[in-house]
Amino acid sequence: MQAFAWLSLVAAVGLLAAAILYLPRGVAALLSGVSESRPISATVLEGTVLVQPPATATWQGMASQADLAEGTRLLTDDRSRAFLRTREGSTALLYNDTELAVQRMQYGRFNASLQDSVLRLFQGRVQIGVALHPAAPDRRISLLAGQGRLDLGTGTYRIEMEADGAVHLSVRHGTALVWLGSRVLEAPAGRRVVLQPDESILGPLPLERDLLRDPLLERLIDGTAWTAFVVTEAGTSGTVTPQSTAVWFERQTLDGSTDRHGESGIVQDLDRDVRDYVNLSLRADVRTDRQTLSGGGTAGTEYPLMLRLTYLDAEGREQIWATGFYHQNDAGLSIKLGRHIPPGEWITFDHPTLLQEIRPAPVRLRRLEVLGSGWEYRSAIRRVELTGY
Repeated sequence: MQAFAWLSLVAAVGLLAAAILYLPRGVAALLSGVSESRPISATVLEGTVLVQPPATATWQGMASQADLAEGTRLLTDDRSRAFLRTREGSTALLYNDTELAVQRMQYGRFNASLQDSVLRLFQGRVQIGVALHPAAPDRRISLLAGQGRLDLGTGTYRIEMEADGAVHLSVRHGTALVWLGSRVLEAPAGRRVVLQPDESILGPLPLERDLLRDPLLERLIDGTAWTAFVVTEAGTSGTVTPQSTAVWFERQTLDGSTDRHGESGIVQDLDRDVRDYVNLSLRADVRTDRQTLSGGGTAGTEYPLMLRLTYLDAEGREQIWATGFYHQNDAGLSIKLGRHIPPGEWITFDHPTLLQEIRPAPVRLRRLEVLGSGWEYRSAIRRVELTGY
C-alpha cells in the first residue's frame, strides 16, 4: 500500500511537471491561430465615392476619411478615386469607374505574423502596394478578380479588369502567384499576365500593352474599332479609302484650285486612364504623295498626314498633342508640329518616349485621330500602334 502511495505521488508530480512544461506551449499554439477582423482606412482623393456596408444592399456616400469594416464594397465613378491603407502599411489605389470589396481583413490577436487579407475586384483598375511585413516577410495579399486569384507578395502591382472580363496583372515590383482553377503561374517583376474570359492564362508577357484596337487597320469597314470622318471648310470634300494594304486620305481636284481647309481621317475612342503609366510609345507607317499647302500652313497645324491625340490633363481640361508629316515647304510656312519625309515612300515613325514629351501631362486618353489635312493632299497609313505601361 505504501509503495502504491509513493507511485501515485511520483505520477502526480510527473503530470504536474508535464503540465508546467507543455501546457503553456499548447495554449500558445492555440492562441496563435486566433484572429480578429480589423478595419481598413479609406480616403477620398477626388469626387464622390460610394460605399456599401456589410450585409446591406444600399450604397451611400463615403466621408472624406473613414474606417471600413470587413465586407464593405467601394465604388468610384468617372470622376472619383479612393485610397485604402491597411494597418501594416499596404495600400490600394482605386481609379475611376472601379468597384472593389474588402472581402477579408483578419489579423492575429496574439500572433503578429498572422494575417489574412483578401480583396475582390468587380470592375475597373486598382494599384496595390504590398508592404514588407516585419513578422511575416513571405506573407501575401490576395485579390480575387473574375475566376482568378492573385496572391501578391511584397511589391507594387496594377490590376485592370476589362469590359469583356479579361484581367490584366502588371507586376512593377515583387512576385505574384496567379491562380485559375488548379493552374498556377508565377509572374515576376517587369512582366504582365492576362486572365482571359475563356479561362486561359497568357504570360508572362512584357509590361507594355496595346492601347489601340486593330493597329493594322483591318476592321475599318465594320466600324468596330475605327470611325471615318470628313471636315470641309469650303470646296471639295476629302475622302477616306480603305485598301488591302493601307488606308488612303485624299482631297484633290483636276486643276488643284482648292485653297480652303479640309480634313478626312479615322478616329478611335480610347477612354483610358494613364495617370500611373511610366511610358507611352507611338509607332506608325506613314506616307505622303501630294500636298498643295506648303509645310503645315500658316499656323503650322495643317499637314497632308497627321497623328492627333486628344487627352485630359490633371485639371480635367482637354488638350491635344499632334504631329504632322510633309514633303514640301516651298512657301516657307510654319512647320512647328511637322516632320519632313520624302514623297511617295513608306516611312516608319517611332516615338518611344511620348509620355515624356506631352505637356501638360495626360491623365486620361480620349481618342486618337489619323488624318489628312490642308488644301489638297494624298497620303496614307498602313499601321499605327499606341502602347504603354
